[in-house]
Order: sequence, then structure tokens, then C-alpha cells
Amino acid sequence: MRLALPFLLVISSHCCLAQLQISKVLVNGKPHQVTGDTIHLKAGDHDLIIEFQSVRANAVTYYYRLQNVDNEYIESSYPVSRYTALDAGDYVYHIKALAGREALFQSVIYIKKEQGFWNQWWFIPSIVFYILVLIGVSIYLFLLYDFRQKLRMQHVRNKIAADLHDEVGSNLNSIAIFVEVLRKKAPPEMLPVLEKIIANSKESVALMQDTVWTINPKNDNIYKLFDRMESFASGVLSSQDIGFDFKVETDLGQVSFTMEQRKSVYLIFKEAINNIVKHAEASMVWVHVSRSKDTVHVGIEDNGKGFDMAAESTGNGLSNFKDRAKESGIQFFIESEKGKGTRLETHIAL
Repeated sequence: MRLALPFLLVISSHCCLAQLQISKVLVNGKPHQVTGDTIHLKAGDHDLIIEFQSVRANAVTYYYRLQNVDNEYIESSYPVSRYTALDAGDYVYHIKALAGREALFQSVIYIKKEQGFWNQWWFIPSIVFYILVLIGVSIYLFLLYDFRQKLRMQHVRNKIAADLHDEVGSNLNSIAIFVEVLRKKAPPEMLPVLEKIIANSKESVALMQDTVWTINPKNDNIYKLFDRMESFASGVLSSQDIGFDFKVETDLGQVSFTMEQRKSVYLIFKEAINNIVKHAEASMVWVHVSRSKDTVHVGIEDNGKGFDMAAESTGNGLSNFKDRAKESGIQFFIESEKGKGTRLETHIAL
């Protein structure tokens, strides 16, 4: 019995070491409350300092370790530990004080850090879903705005077309009628002037009708444009006994011109046909419409007498075509040679 007692006392002294007392805990530089032996950290806490009370003994060395972070115990002269940017999870912190090889004190602290909502499994899918919804709503609002703008533009175009047709058209027709009445009673020397007024009035009415047709949204269909071109050319050329062939050599179901393009294509075509009737002395005219990728080609060719391109380039005839085409972003080409007819072609980018 006398030998057993000292042995038991030695075992007890090693197994029941005194606990180191926590002096303070700082989280993000601010004092933090400790509940029992556990330190609770929030997801946004990124800087942890744990300080224990120093042991009043000679030659004391402290050893500490945070499981799953430190691979081995870290030696320190002061009972202070610091950890930054800990991941969410549960940790066990060990610290002990040794004097030489003799263990004087030791402590175990539990650290629990919450997981941030941005680390949850649903966070990334939610962000992706939110972005997709935001993009979808943005596209919807843009399309709705664009649709309303088009409706507003169509309303304006309808009003302009109606005003031109009802007011300007009626006024021009009234001028022609009044001049016609006046011509019956006018002296012979006034007849040329009156004829000029009547001709100008009729030309203005025709131009006004073309403008009204172009502005009217009902005529945005490209097939209506080519039908009108064919109808105009057929009427003008047949009255002069000139043969006419009009072919659309491609499917234009998905093709759409802007209002400005449609207007310029028609007026260029109309002026070209009128020039053929007035100057070409042709017996046949061919009009071919084709398409290559994103461009529509409209070609007009006659078998007339042609002209000298070098001489014509100094006049105003070709410049009028080029100016009108340039205003609408249409490419314009013309080829002619005396005795070999003329070919005019426009390229309209879609």
C-alpha cells in the first residue's frame, strides 16, 4: 500500500493538468463573447485572435495547434494565437504550457464558424436564375418598347399619307381643273404657259401619289413594291410599243426594305424607265430581280442606242441617280455603249 500511493499521485498529476484561462478573444479586431469553451463565429468573421493568461513560472513555452489547419504544434513565447480567413466548419484548438519537458497547463477550445449563404448549394443556381430572369425581362421590355415605337411610327405614317392624299392631292387636282377652265377662255399667247402649269400639276400629283404610296405602312410588303414597278413600266412602255419582260428570280418572302430604301428603289426605277422612253429608242426592256446572301439586285436593261459614258459623266443625268442611291445607302452601277444599249443595276443591302 505504501508503494502504490506515490504511483497514483504521479498519474493523477499528469492526467489532471490545470486549465489555461482565456484572457480575451478578438474577432475582426473587436472583443468577442465566449460561451463556455466554445467560440462561435459568423460567416463574415475573418480575423480571430485568442489570448490566454500567462503562466507565472520560469522558462515557460507555449504550444498551440488548430486541428485541420495546423499540421503540428506551433511553439510560441506568448499564449496568443491568430487565425485569418477560416473556412466554415468545426475546429478544435489545443494549447499547452511547458516548463522544460514538464507540462504545466493545457486547454481545449472549440471553434464553430457558420457557413455564409453565398457558400450554400443553392446560391450559384439562384444567381444564374436571377441573371436569366433579368436578361429575359430586359429583352421583353426592349421588344415591348420597340413594338410601341413601331406602332407610333405607323400611326404617324398613316396620318401623313392621309393628309397628303386628302389635302395636297385635292389642291393639286383643283389647280389642274381651274387651269383647264381658264385655258378655254385664255388668248392664244397664254396657252403655252397654261399647258406648262397643267403638266407641272399632273407631275406633282404623280409625285405626291408615289410619296403617299411609299409612306403608307400597308405597302411595306416587298412584293407590292415590285408589283407597282411592273405595273408602272408595263403601262409606260406598252404605250410606246416597247416590249417588256419583268422577272423576280428569287424567293423574297423574308426580305424587307426600309421605307427610304423602298422609295429610292421605286423612284430610280421610274426615272430609268422614263429615260428609256424619252432617249433610248429601244424596242425591248428587261427587268430582273435577284438576291445573293444579304443583297437584293435590281437590273434594268434595254436594247436601245446607248450613250457615251465619258460624255454623260459631265452632265446631270447620272449624278441624279447616284445622289438618290447614296442617300439611301444603295449601290448604283450603270454600263452603256453607243449602239449596244444600257444596263443599270442597283444593289440594296438588307
